[in-house]
Amino acid sequence: MIKTPDTESARNAPQLLQPTAMEKDFEMDFFTEGNPASRRDLLLATAGGLALALANPARAAQNKPNIEAPIASAIPYVEHRISHDGHMIYAREYPGQDPAFVMMHGFPDNLHIYDYVVPYLTRAGRRVVVFDFLGFGQSEKVVEGYQYTFKQQVGDVAAVVDALKLDRFIPVGHDSGGPCAANYALENPDRVAWLCLLNCYYAESPTWRLPEIIEVFGDPGLKELAQAFLTNPDKMDWLITFQDNHFQVKMPPNLRERFVGIVRPIVNGNFAAGAGPAFAQMTSQVRESVAYNTSRLSDVRQFTTKVNLIWGALDPYLTPATAAAIAANYPNSEVKSVEAGHWLMIDMPAEVAQLLLTSA
Repeated sequence: MIKTPDTESARNAPQLLQPTAMEKDFEMDFFTEGNPASRRDLLLATAGGLALALANPARAAQNKPNIEAPIASAIPYVEHRISHDGHMIYAREYPGQDPAFVMMHGFPDNLHIYDYVVPYLTRAGRRVVVFDFLGFGQSEKVVEGYQYTFKQQVGDVAAVVDALKLDRFIPVGHDSGGPCAANYALENPDRVAWLCLLNCYYAESPTWRLPEIIEVFGDPGLKELAQAFLTNPDKMDWLITFQDNHFQVKMPPNLRERFVGIVRPIVNGNFAAGAGPAFAQMTSQVRESVAYNTSRLSDVRQFTTKVNLIWGALDPYLTPATAAAIAANYPNSEVKSVEAGHWLMIDMPAEVAQLLLTSA
């Protein structure tokens, strides 16, 4: 375990807004003339190349908004490297009052999506744990023969909370981390103080839709279309631009700046650091996972522990109607809305933190 200074959280965010050495190497390799094989291999490795948001020089040259760093955490975090399935999960624990918030990211992301909200929770004296699922962020990335699955992610959560000896905690799941948090809670109700879901999906419902890039790379019937994008950097950059614009369609200018200045660099850095294989496998299983979750709705309706859904109302994919539909399946649930986009913990960190704290 390695203790870090309490200013570390504040230092991390500005670094996220600048290209890392790995990202610079990525750009140099990508633009090397006469090397189409390596270029195609990189595209295939990133399974749709979300990292290609870095690949368009015109977009990279755009002035990035001046985004403030997160406020400093009142408590320094402790790093943990936790074993699951023989591989290493990277976690950060901020000591404090239990029950701890254990915060889970989605599959394009890593633990840094919580950088802005965590300091508000630690200033309130709460214990917080953030971690990267296997294949993402600083956790181990297994390339040869390993299958990343939604079941494996539930196992990642179990490994983290068991290693940190958390008897009862608050699972907080965002995006594809939401189904993981919900399924862990169903399987371990005695370990859950209450469940928090942030802009996620669960079962089949007409109230939500997948982002187009996940539709393309997650649908076996669109395999040829996906390959057409994969083998053409210009087409892929068009798709990335299309997706970025659609995530921002309902956002006011200040939230668009946060998307460009915080969310996009986190995702770019995640993929440049090797998260592509995990993303590829996870997206290919979304529909199967949703079908499985739908089969568990009878269990969901018997889950009497409190469930709070804190929701960014400006999300064009996982809309407020999605939150209402999920909440309707839980006997003890409440939806709390925030005027934010999909990454609400980045858009409105103080408001989200306050809702987490008042829900306890």
